[in-house]
Amino acid sequence: MISKLLELEAVLLLLALLGVFLRRCGLINDSGRSFLTDLVTDVILPCNIFLSFLSTSGGETLSSSLLTVGMSAVTMITAALVGRLLYRGRVHEQSAVFQYATTNSNAIFIGLPVIQSLLGADGVLQLSMYMIFMRLFIWTYGLSLYTGLRSDKGAAIRKLVAQPAMIAAYLGLAAMLFELRLPVFVHTVLSDLSGCLMALSMLLVGSVLADIHPRGILRSDIWGFAAVRLVLLPALVLLLCRLLRIPYIVTATCTLISGMPAASLTAVLAGRYELDTETASLLVALSTVLSVVTIPVWYLILQVLT
Repeated sequence: MISKLLELEAVLLLLALLGVFLRRCGLINDSGRSFLTDLVTDVILPCNIFLSFLSTSGGETLSSSLLTVGMSAVTMITAALVGRLLYRGRVHEQSAVFQYATTNSNAIFIGLPVIQSLLGADGVLQLSMYMIFMRLFIWTYGLSLYTGLRSDKGAAIRKLVAQPAMIAAYLGLAAMLFELRLPVFVHTVLSDLSGCLMALSMLLVGSVLADIHPRGILRSDIWGFAAVRLVLLPALVLLLCRLLRIPYIVTATCTLISGMPAASLTAVLAGRYELDTETASLLVALSTVLSVVTIPVWYLILQVLT
């Protein structure tokens, strides 16, 4: 299992470095990165989610999925409270960035390939359930941190329901419950598209890291944030799951996702709303680099405790 983890981390690192190289060479420009982001989130990810439902079955899966949604709500609210407690004393330009990064992890571009590799289709299914509340929370409370206003919850819900990834989840759930099977050629197409997820996701992460300036990387508040994001939050989630005797697949999914680095959207939104873009980029960069160490550690802890 250790060799599998090391191999996965090596693959992720090399793909991210390739993304850095392509960005620095100009092969991934701003419009190209935007296109890749849309391709991953609107085409490849929905294929992956839909197939994850087809490879599972039964009421036990549905029951664990509901547990995952509940744990997602608890995790997101806890992260928001921790962020508000730790960073509310800062100026708005920084406090919004720190609080958003504490709340929103990179569950898609890093979390999903990790979950897929370590936990398989069952883990991807649980992740898709985890993302239901997470998306709603990020586009309401999370966005309000940047705008300083209460975001339109109705619009956020409509956006959530209409997302391709969510539509794939609805269709996948129906296919699982009614035990539907796709024609072989359709399944092959979806499987081939789904197989591109890890590579394209990590190329996108690398393209974001390429824009990071190394200055300020030694700031104590950036390292303190990394400790909160990568150590404290997953520790709290794991402790709660153990106390409640939650099944392993839900415990592992929620713990690993809560320990993912800050979402790259942290820096994107900081630039859009003219906040502290440099701090936001540093939060994404350092937490992403350190997660290469912390993610395997958390997985090994999960293996020992189960």
